[in-house]
Amino acid sequence: MHYLIYGTGAVGGYLGCALALAGNPVTFLARAHIAEAMLTGGLRLGGEGPAGHLEAPQVITTLEQAWEGEAPNVVLLCVKAYDCGAAADALQALPAKEFPVVSLLNGINNEQTLAASLGEGRVIPATLTTAVQMIEPGVLRVERLRGVGFAGGHASLPALLSDFQAAGLEAHRYPDPARMKWSKLLTNIMTNATSAILGWMPSQIFTHPKVAALEIEALREAVRVMAAMGIRPQNLPHVPVAVLGRAIFMPYALTRPILGLIVGRGRGEKKPSFHYDIGRGRSEVRWLNGAVVSSGRELGVPTPVNAALTDTLLSLVHGEVNPEMYLNRPDKLLAQAAAYGWHLA
Repeated sequence: MHYLIYGTGAVGGYLGCALALAGNPVTFLARAHIAEAMLTGGLRLGGEGPAGHLEAPQVITTLEQAWEGEAPNVVLLCVKAYDCGAAADALQALPAKEFPVVSLLNGINNEQTLAASLGEGRVIPATLTTAVQMIEPGVLRVERLRGVGFAGGHASLPALLSDFQAAGLEAHRYPDPARMKWSKLLTNIMTNATSAILGWMPSQIFTHPKVAALEIEALREAVRVMAAMGIRPQNLPHVPVAVLGRAIFMPYALTRPILGLIVGRGRGEKKPSFHYDIGRGRSEVRWLNGAVVSSGRELGVPTPVNAALTDTLLSLVHGEVNPEMYLNRPDKLLAQAAAYGWHLA
């Protein structure tokens, strides 16, 4: 199949590079500065797993260019959640209407946004658990090699799974898209907003007893919302989310060191993605912690910690509050959570 990578950042660059190195035709839709770097030096892949150099990638800077030559058979959508609506509109406006769109976006309700524009039958929910960074334009580093999950019953899935497996991407198929996406949400929200608000590394969260309790409660709220929907956390490729979903309800004295160990081995000394949203006006927190809040509201499940984290982070993202107010000030964040109705047991 011919793949169009819609959004050549870390995720799109990694998947497209691996697929292209395995012999699949791949076209990369990229922003101008990334496209220029790729056209000059190709696309380099390093870190965990096989290294590779895609010397002459097919790169475009407008969506319409993808249909000027051999049309792609499938689109891998790898943009941020806040760009999903614009991407859906752009794809819907194309004269071609038959290609499926694989949604690799983090968060909740992106697939519904795509389905509203493209039709539910064209949307394939997916998730990447491999941790990868674009350390500079055209240069990718895999930090944790894990895998890719696909969900649903689309007719293209067998071919996708085969191509991804052959490219070394360890593809797994899951029957329930909502369960897969909500399970991934648990991994996305862990320490993300809290670290960004406090200006801490994730490994610091579980060294502070009260902040650790706040973080654990945010995860518990998410699992309670999932339970109200009839969803249980499930393991994803090389990520034991089902174990996490049980561990957070163990006694605090056990949960805190376990999560501290998990975070330390994973993203411990890496700045969370939300850190880079502060002052920039946009954040995926609405589709992550915010989705816990909105779903909880609909289902009658209280989510005060996620509400406090969402609103506090958004105030920093939009420049409404000086980041210095919360920088290294856990007392301020704890007071904010208390004002939203959370009380440390």
